[in-house]
Amino acid sequence: MFDDKTNIMFDLYGTLVDIKTDEGLPYLWSSMASIYSLKGASYNDTDLRLEYGRLCEAETNKLLRSKLNKKHKLTASDVEIDLLEVFKALYEQKGVKPSKQELSDAAVAFRSISTVKLQLYPGAAEILKGLKSRGKKLYLLSNAQACFTVPELKSLGIYDLFDGITISSDAKVKKPSLAFYEKALGDIDPSSCVMIGNDEFADIRGAMGAGMDACYIQTEQSPSFPRNLPSDSIRELRELLD
Repeated sequence: MFDDKTNIMFDLYGTLVDIKTDEGLPYLWSSMASIYSLKGASYNDTDLRLEYGRLCEAETNKLLRSKLNKKHKLTASDVEIDLLEVFKALYEQKGVKPSKQELSDAAVAFRSISTVKLQLYPGAAEILKGLKSRGKKLYLLSNAQACFTVPELKSLGIYDLFDGITISSDAKVKKPSLAFYEKALGDIDPSSCVMIGNDEFADIRGAMGAGMDACYIQTEQSPSFPRNLPSDSIRELRELLD
């Protein structure tokens, strides 16, 4: 399938990886408050959660005032903050200057505590390896936080299978924004690419709007059940090797 395409672009969560997270868990906020307090930044769970929300909003507003927004006329739903800046601000407003390692540790703790399920869909790694063995270049395009996603990719054993990775927290914009796809493509010819994803708008229509072909896969994490999609579709990832 897609023998004429050199570059295969993949969404991650809901396409290659089955994940469930819950940032509403009371234990998450009490645990993070304990971690911050032990580092000298004293919070209770309620104050930490409120400050986290306030800082996320402030970072979003900062991006909306940036040069990136002036060029692409983005909305709040288009931009993606870097949560490391939020974790950093939570320390600094308590007078603590965190190291890079402490920020990384805070991010890993936050994600691991809030993660209920994290696993590859059946055969995902083997399918990626099979495509590479056929000379395909693989790229990951994900609406996500790099501080969460990179450790997860490594723990799942698929980080090194990709020739390029674009994560929205690094790009500062999300799929389906054209700005995201332009950044992910760089100098790559869109006509040489196909985007594989489980989201009608972020993955399929967004990619097609950037001049790429696309292929939809329905999973339990798909936000909708689209009809009359202007793209190919598959039922299982293994069909990509047919």
